[in-house]
Amino acid sequence: MRLARSRRGMVLIFALWVLGILTILAVSVAAGIREKILLVKRLDEISRMDCLLESAVKKTAGYIHGQMETSGFEFTPAVKMNLLNNSNELTNITLGHDTAGVGYVADAPAGGSLRWGVVDEESKINLNTTNSQILANLIMNVLSWNEEKSQKLADALLDWRLNGESEINGFYSEDYYSNLQHPYPKKSAAYETLDEMLLVEGMDRKIYDKLINYVTIYGSGAVNINTAPPQVLEAIGLPETAVDKILTVRRGKDGTDATGDDYVFSRTFEIAADINAVVPLTLDEARAIDAVNMRGLLTTSSFYYTVQATGKLAGHANVQTVRAVYSAQDDRIIYWNEG
Repeated sequence: MRLARSRRGMVLIFALWVLGILTILAVSVAAGIREKILLVKRLDEISRMDCLLESAVKKTAGYIHGQMETSGFEFTPAVKMNLLNNSNELTNITLGHDTAGVGYVADAPAGGSLRWGVVDEESKINLNTTNSQILANLIMNVLSWNEEKSQKLADALLDWRLNGESEINGFYSEDYYSNLQHPYPKKSAAYETLDEMLLVEGMDRKIYDKLINYVTIYGSGAVNINTAPPQVLEAIGLPETAVDKILTVRRGKDGTDATGDDYVFSRTFEIAADINAVVPLTLDEARAIDAVNMRGLLTTSSFYYTVQATGKLAGHANVQTVRAVYSAQDDRIIYWNEG
């Protein structure tokens, strides 16, 4: 009897041991399956977000091209409003149950509010074509720095793309880049992305974030007078009083850019006359506008636009953004950055 009881005890222990192993295996398998389910779900969400943002950007690119084709590729009041301030077309772009919008933070006088639309890249100073004085003017206007400090950063930004140390008189940069903890050479070629600014001597993320809305690498270098902010118009050499009058005429009766009553300048050589017909210009202001125009720094049209699309998946709180640049001239997306 004792032997039988002993055997039954051993069998029970063995069974419990096997059951424990099987339980551990079951839990392990279940955990693995759960991880795989979560991974598949996450991959599906990534794919959905990619498709949503791509759809939003491509739809907006098609919309830009359609507007430009309708206007004969002229920058008309309708084109300006439909592209830069369009809550009807660019706020609720859907793909299945997921939703995206295309917008940007508008500058004054909108008070930094969100505006649905695209950003005109040719309303900015082109880093690849501008000179040191214009860039220094812009830095003073945007960062409120003194002339010496602004000129130093302007020289560094231009030196990054210029070939050779002697291009900027009295400015030498090679020692700075070669003596960094992780040294690298200056590029000595045109900017290909604005992120290159972060590699330039004297630049940091805080300065970059303030300047990024006023500089570009797209377009001929001429600034669109119909969309350029006052900081840019003053940087290219227009006096503040003339800029105020340009904005007064441009914004129409409601005093706000990119609305239905905006006035759009159509010919650069008629800008002064168009302004004077609404707000009288002084002789010096008229001469300043003509002088800037003669230097080829003004245009009345644009072909490069930044499309910043933000997507949100149904049932999720998190959003994701993609920034793309579309060329209406070539009808293609020429830059894409997620994050």
